[in-house]
Amino acid sequence: MGSNTMNPSPESARHHNDTASEEQRKGGLSRYRLMPLPFKIIFVASSIAALVFFILFWFSIPVFGRVLTGVWYYYILYATLGFNIFLGVGATRAQKRKPPPWYDYLLGFILWGIIIYCLINHEAIGNNVWIQNPTPLRLTLGCLLGLLALECGRRVGGWGFVGMLIFAIIYPLICGYIPTQWPISGYPLGFQGLIMDYAFGDNGMLGLPARILGHLVIGFYFFAGMMMGMGGGEFFLKLAVALAGKYRGGPAKVAVISSAFFGSLSGSVIANIAGTGGFTIPAMKRMGYEPEYAAAIEACASTGGDTMPPILGGVFVMIIIAQVEYADVMVACIIPSLLYFYGLLVQVDGYAATHNLRGLPREEIPPVGKTLKDGWLYLLIIAFLVFGLVYMRWGVIVPIYAVFLVLILSFFTKRTRLTWRTVEAGLAQYAGLLNFGTAIFLPMGFFMVGLLKTGMAGRLTAWIVGFGGENVYLILLIGVLFSLAMGTVGLDRTSYLFLAVTMAPAVIKMTGLPTIAVHLFLIMYGGMGGLTPPVAIHAYIAAGIAGADPVKTSYRTVRLGIILAIFPFFFLLQPALIILNSSPVDILKYLLIAMVGLGLLASGLEGYLFKVGRLAVWQRSLLIPGGFLFAFPDWSSTIAGLVICTTAILPSLVRRRLATTIAK
Repeated sequence: MGSNTMNPSPESARHHNDTASEEQRKGGLSRYRLMPLPFKIIFVASSIAALVFFILFWFSIPVFGRVLTGVWYYYILYATLGFNIFLGVGATRAQKRKPPPWYDYLLGFILWGIIIYCLINHEAIGNNVWIQNPTPLRLTLGCLLGLLALECGRRVGGWGFVGMLIFAIIYPLICGYIPTQWPISGYPLGFQGLIMDYAFGDNGMLGLPARILGHLVIGFYFFAGMMMGMGGGEFFLKLAVALAGKYRGGPAKVAVISSAFFGSLSGSVIANIAGTGGFTIPAMKRMGYEPEYAAAIEACASTGGDTMPPILGGVFVMIIIAQVEYADVMVACIIPSLLYFYGLLVQVDGYAATHNLRGLPREEIPPVGKTLKDGWLYLLIIAFLVFGLVYMRWGVIVPIYAVFLVLILSFFTKRTRLTWRTVEAGLAQYAGLLNFGTAIFLPMGFFMVGLLKTGMAGRLTAWIVGFGGENVYLILLIGVLFSLAMGTVGLDRTSYLFLAVTMAPAVIKMTGLPTIAVHLFLIMYGGMGGLTPPVAIHAYIAAGIAGADPVKTSYRTVRLGIILAIFPFFFLLQPALIILNSSPVDILKYLLIAMVGLGLLASGLEGYLFKVGRLAVWQRSLLIPGGFLFAFPDWSSTIAGLVICTTAILPSLVRRRLATTIAK
């Protein structure tokens, strides 16, 4: 266990938190604060313009006598945002902390110029004239767009992401040489067909990526950015401290709760780790937690924030591919997210009990009542967002309504009254989120061309069904292993995209399982890949903050994140756990069963059970499988789990009762 003498002092921990908060207020998601003033204005103004176009599109308000739609609308958005990408995301890790160099401006101008030229010719592109007549100029423009998109992907996703993109580019060129009986065979495109379809066709950057950007995410990015810039993240961190800081293992419980709150706003695991880890990790180390354990807790908790309502950063792609309502997905995520954080809290409490770790000092814990009073505005806006999405079904325009409401209500109290500083911070956060998202979406079209245009997705789907022999568990296991393998190198979104168009349709057709449950199952396993060795990207980021050994941290995250590897099967096989189309009685019944089972399993992992105490090795070895069986959505399994867990717990209860009787 780490020595307290080696841990940061309360003053240094608070200074670290203040610095992290200041970084967030200055637009920590981008290099905004390092840009020259004219480009700061361009960076923010272009993002505001994209928001305006999104509103005009949503309400079908004509621009120059024409409603924004299709290719015209998509190229307008790309033209509005394209110049920002290279300014906002550095070419290397060191460059991300420096002002944009000359070549970033050059790349931005080139990308912007190509898209403007495409915008001028949008009618011909929309009518497939360019694809049918690929002149040397058009092919050159397509190649340049592809190269720039690859560089965008490298900057935000790393070389692993680029590797998958290159595979998606090479595959259509060689798939004609693959024997037709192989599951990965397909129809070859040729280099010209590949590039033209990516740059100017319905499968490439004008397909799924453009629909995600133009139809869905802009409003949510605006809401998340403004809430963070106006202090929402700091409020929820303070609320987590007020709620859980005083209890044993308080800093670790604060990490779990604050990551749930923060993730509900940011929609980004990495932003979550950076935003809350700057406070929680030093606090955990100061209270006696090993650096590796502190980092692992933060990494696991932040990973759960990816699917925490209302801002579902991990499921935007799902909305478009699965053709489901955002509000339905948000409701479906409630219980799975809460179960995950509940399992983490049980493990955190058990670790604190077995290591005699105390809570935070009283002077560092703000009163709950005062905290709620100071942050009433944030809670009200979150409630309004949920009300508008779930009850009123106003659609993805609701986050914009919520922002305008918060702008009005902020003037009612002096503490929340807007200043230029808070507005600028909010807009910079929004611009940074939108910029990062655009850089991810732009190269995504290569995957869609490689999977769909070649016919490989359909062939692989048929193979998966045949290989599984119509055994849904075997088919799901294939998906789990693939998701974990891709997630370990930070490609959880890529793995989901691949499985969503190959495996998901097969499983849904075979079993009749809910579409949302199947897609959410795949997303959560992809996210778990960020916690597992050899390249546990989320664990490594948290380890960097903690000054911990990244490899040891990654193995810690596997044990702490084991709940994430288990409960997706529960909500997949029991629709009541995703709430939709289920009675309140069934929802409550299966929720309680899942909570008891997961609680027993998590207690077995940590070696401590509430009201029972420390557990022997043989008890732990029974509680882990027993808790799993109890929570599994099958009554025979639940009864078997009950018998196993009772066998493990009963001797300790009898000994405690006898000890109490003798003491009297």
